[in-house]
Amino acid sequence: MIKIGLTGGIASGKSLVSGFFEDEGIIVLDADKIYKNLLKTNELLYNEIKNAFNLKDLDLTILANIVFNNQDKIKLLNSIAHPYVKEEYIKLLKEYERSEKLVVLDIPLLYEAKMESYCDLIICVYIDEEIQIERLIERDSFSVEDAQKRIASQMSLSEKCKISDYVIDNSKSREFSYYQFKKILNLIKEKIDVN
Repeated sequence: MIKIGLTGGIASGKSLVSGFFEDEGIIVLDADKIYKNLLKTNELLYNEIKNAFNLKDLDLTILANIVFNNQDKIKLLNSIAHPYVKEEYIKLLKEYERSEKLVVLDIPLLYEAKMESYCDLIICVYIDEEIQIERLIERDSFSVEDAQKRIASQMSLSEKCKISDYVIDNSKSREFSYYQFKKILNLIKEKIDVN
């Protein structure tokens, strides 16, 4: 089984590429969905985050406002959440080991969470920062300042691109992104056929 890491930045179009994989019938394990599901099903994680941030209830919008205004709080949240998410990934990968040839690990903070070792190769979805800011403002009604804060809270996309195996430039059209995706997927499938 080849494990493909899929990463990018906030509003870079990772979900679009993730959807391309799903359309090809390839299993995508989405870190954000795993995390949100764990918050509903894992009382330990829920309480650990709630207590760490002195919250009565765990409201994700309130939590986001707290952490994105403070680098230390982002680090604290990640230090609590990442081990739980990693554990879940290990479980899920074991489940798919025998039945799947390809599995995608959709992890926005792949490098920040030091999860490169879980992947055989990594694709980074890139976008120009100006477009990224525009999309964040449009998608989440952020101010320019808030959009810049969210982007700054993650490793820069240019850094991620340098250390990834493949890059999909999502700054242009959906069709162009799909063209790059198909090219990369064919190269990956060739690797499977060789082995």
